Amino acid sequence: MNLAKLTFLLFVSFINLPLVFSQDEYPTCIHPETISFPFDDKVNDDNSNEIYYQPDDVYTFWYKIVVKSDGKLLFELASINKEDSYDMLIYRYKGKELCNDIVRKKETPILNKTSGNINVKKGEIYYFSILHLNGSGCGHYLSLESGADKKLIKAIQHDCIEEIIATIIEKDTVEEIVEIPMTTTEQIIDTVLDTAIDTIINNPIIKGVVINKNTQKEIEADVVLKNFTGNIKQQLKAEVSSGFMTSDIIGDKIIISINKLGYEPFVDTIENILTPIKIELTPIKVGEKIVMHKIYFHPNSYALKDESTQELLKLNKFMLENSEYLFEIQGHTNGNKTVKKIAKNAHLGEEWNFSGSAKKLSKLRAEKIKDYLVKNGVKETQIQTIGYGGDRMIVEKPKNMKQAMQNIRVEIIVVK
Repeated sequence: MNLAKLTFLLFVSFINLPLVFSQDEYPTCIHPETISFPFDDKVNDDNSNEIYYQPDDVYTFWYKIVVKSDGKLLFELASINKEDSYDMLIYRYKGKELCNDIVRKKETPILNKTSGNINVKKGEIYYFSILHLNGSGCGHYLSLESGADKKLIKAIQHDCIEEIIATIIEKDTVEEIVEIPMTTTEQIIDTVLDTAIDTIINNPIIKGVVINKNTQKEIEADVVLKNFTGNIKQQLKAEVSSGFMTSDIIGDKIIISINKLGYEPFVDTIENILTPIKIELTPIKVGEKIVMHKIYFHPNSYALKDESTQELLKLNKFMLENSEYLFEIQGHTNGNKTVKKIAKNAHLGEEWNFSGSAKKLSKLRAEKIKDYLVKNGVKETQIQTIGYGGDRMIVEKPKNMKQAMQNIRVEIIVVK
C-alpha cells in the first residue's frame, strides 16, 4: 500500500472519532502508548508488555517514543494472527497538534516501514502509527531494540479479544487439585477390618464427610491436607456415599482446607485424628454472587467452547446441591460494541452466526448456560437469565488483557 493510501486511512480514522469539534480540528485524536528510550519499564505496570486497544482505536494504534539519550533504535512490526496485515508510519514531531498537522499536510512521515532502524537523538519525540489493513484484527507485536536493551509489546485489538482470552490460563486463587494415586476406599476399609485395635491406634485413619450446612446432606468436595507448616501433603476426594478417608498420616496436627464453587472456603486444624470429621460448608447467601471468568464462548457467538466444561460441571453440581435457591445468570461483555458475524463460520449453526448488540449476545450466552444446566438436571424454574452487555463493566477503559478479562464474565446471583 502506498503512502497516499495510508495517509487517507489515517484521515478516515480521525473523522470517525467521537469528538466535539468541527471536521478540520482534531487536537486530541490520539492517546498514544508512551515509551521512554532507553526503555524504562518502571514507568509501566506489570502488564506493560501486553496492552489493549481502546474503543477509539478503530483503524490505528499510536506509540509515542520519548528519546532520553542518543542511540540507534531498531523496530519490527508483526501481526498476532497470520491472516491480519498491518502497516506503520513513523513521524518525528514535537508540536502539540499532530492530527491537525497531518490532515493539513504540514506533517509527513519520515518512514513507512514495518522494520528497520532510526538514529535517534536526546530530546526527540517519535510517533509510530500502526494501521490495520486487512483481516479480523487480532492485534500486533511491536519489537523495539537497541543493543542489549529490548522491549516486545503485544497490542491486542478488540475484535479478537475473546479468542485470545480463551487461551490465557490465569493462576487460580485456590489450590488446583492434582490427581495423586492413593489406596482405594474399599482397600482401606478391608485393611481396617482385618487389623486389631492396637494396630489401628498405631496406624490411625483420617475419616470424614462433607455436608451442605443448609440442607445437611452430604456433598462432593476436594479435600486438601497440609502439615502444620502449610505444605500440601495429600489431596482427597469426598464422595456423597462414602466421604473421604486416608491412613497416610502426616503428623499430629493437620490442616484441612476445602475450596468449592459456591461455598465459603473452609480451613480448620485437626488434632484428634481418631474421631470422624464432619465438615459443614456454607453456601453463598441471597444477594451474593459467583463470578465465573472461565466459561468461554467462541468469538462473536454464543457457542460454548469445550474448555468451559469443567466450570459448568462445578456450577451444575452447586445448583443441584442447592435446589431450594433461585438463581439469576448474568452475561457481561467488554463494552457495547456492535457484534458482527464471522464469515468463516457461515456454514455453522445459528449460535455461530450472531449479529447485533453486545447486550443481546450476553443474554443469549446466559440462556445457553441455562440450557446446559437444565439438560443436566437443574430445574428450569430455578434459573432466570439477563444480559447486561457492557453496561456493568468492572474496568471502564481497560488498558491490558488482565483488565479486559475482568469485564468478560458470567455472574451467578442467588435471588432467593
